[in-house]
Amino acid sequence: MKGILRLFLALGIIGLLLIGLYLLFPQPLPYDLAIIGGMVVDGTGNPWFKADVGIKGERITYIGVIPEREATEAIRGEGLVVSPGFIDIHTHSDRGLLANPRAENYLYQGVTTVIGGNCGGSSYPIGEHLEKLRQQGISLNFAILVGHNTIRSRVMGMKDVPPTPEELAEMKRMVELGMKQGAVGLSTGLKYVPGAYASTEEVIELAKVAAQYHGIYATHMREEGLGVIEAVKEALLIGEEARLPVHISHHKVMSADLWGASKETLRLIEEARSRGVEVTIDQYPYPATSTGLTVLFPPWSLVGGSEELKGRLSHPETRQKIKEAIVYSIVHDRGGSDIGNITITSFEADQSLEGKNLAEIARQWGLEPTPLNGAEIVMDIQLEGGGSAIYHCLNDEDIERIMRYRGAMVGSDGGITIFGQGVVHPRNYGTFPRVLGHYVREKGVLTLEHAIRKMTSLPAQTLRLPDRGVLRVGAYADITVFNPLRVIDKATWENPHQYPEGIAYVLVNGKVVISKGKHTGALSGYVLRREDKK
Repeated sequence: MKGILRLFLALGIIGLLLIGLYLLFPQPLPYDLAIIGGMVVDGTGNPWFKADVGIKGERITYIGVIPEREATEAIRGEGLVVSPGFIDIHTHSDRGLLANPRAENYLYQGVTTVIGGNCGGSSYPIGEHLEKLRQQGISLNFAILVGHNTIRSRVMGMKDVPPTPEELAEMKRMVELGMKQGAVGLSTGLKYVPGAYASTEEVIELAKVAAQYHGIYATHMREEGLGVIEAVKEALLIGEEARLPVHISHHKVMSADLWGASKETLRLIEEARSRGVEVTIDQYPYPATSTGLTVLFPPWSLVGGSEELKGRLSHPETRQKIKEAIVYSIVHDRGGSDIGNITITSFEADQSLEGKNLAEIARQWGLEPTPLNGAEIVMDIQLEGGGSAIYHCLNDEDIERIMRYRGAMVGSDGGITIFGQGVVHPRNYGTFPRVLGHYVREKGVLTLEHAIRKMTSLPAQTLRLPDRGVLRVGAYADITVFNPLRVIDKATWENPHQYPEGIAYVLVNGKVVISKGKHTGALSGYVLRREDKK
């Protein structure tokens, strides 16, 4: 009997010791964070379903029913959509991230990954830039394309001539180095100089290099207004000949003369897919573009750079030819036939003109608001250092037709902003919430599930970003939680520096970066290199 009592006593002591050890050294809970009771939209296009999402470290480890006591931290998701973090496939965020690594204007939209190096312009060397971002820390994920215009200008300057064999070999070497250092593909800006001076054959040769490293070809096409059909054909030919995926950036039809031509451009894209060419597109959901004023100038006038352009503008006969070309562009292409459609967004020499359209400036200068006088204003601004503008020249029917296309995704064509600084396009603050609020909830152009697929799994698939763009066990916990009844953009043309409403939480690699609509300061983003598994 005494032996039994001693045994029970010993077991009791052992039990107390175990309890003490547990209290001193508690076992970690199964989840660092759980999102409880949300409407899960997984990014694939499947219908939403109610579930809890469990996160451990940087990954999603469970989707199902999770007792709240099993998570160190919990987010209440009732009435909220839980979706993959949005991926912006088209940004100009390379340098902006160095200046503002918190990237508030993107994270407040629910964006967790941005792609830089678009339209032919990238930081270079690629590896050096990526390492700077990695060491500094960033609040969202970043990947980059290697820019053709950047490379061509370094090798050939602003010359309007074909490359010599030696120059072409050097450009190919630079593309290869960029790909080896982690670029996800090659981008071109064939509307801009010096890319405008490149032949289709030159681009094919460089795209072949990117193809060897399983990259994509992303293009700001040669034309997006007059000539858009031929430009689409060229983009498809480059992808077909170089044997790599083609991605057409910010697809649109600018010229009022061609509004409705998206029917034909989308038909050409579908035909190419039917014969085995992988083609995708992106767009921003606004009826206006934004870029430098030189887009109105004929490419021949920009040969040699700004100093040579100034020389041409000082020559009366040459200036007249340039003026005629600008007038034609205003009337038939990017100007939408009215100089009041062109608003100056940046002009360092006279910032009082920022935010005013050309018609307002003409009246301020005592001129009639005609295309001829608009061209004179544009040339004068260029002589004083140049500037940028917003161009109201798109058609809602084309925007919605392109948006519905199964291979179309959402891209802002914006950059990292400093809140309140400068006159910027509203897309910098509102692109993704605008799609969800205006085009999904208010207009019904897309279903919620299809819109989110265009923002998440489709760009991840296009860029070959493994374990991103979907909500599933094992995927990185890039997650956006938003109110589907409230999400909307607030940025306007008059007051663009306004954050959207309805984005409640944003997680980047398992860390909460936006909590109850406020930035936490976390720098949990990764630099995504082409070879990374991240």
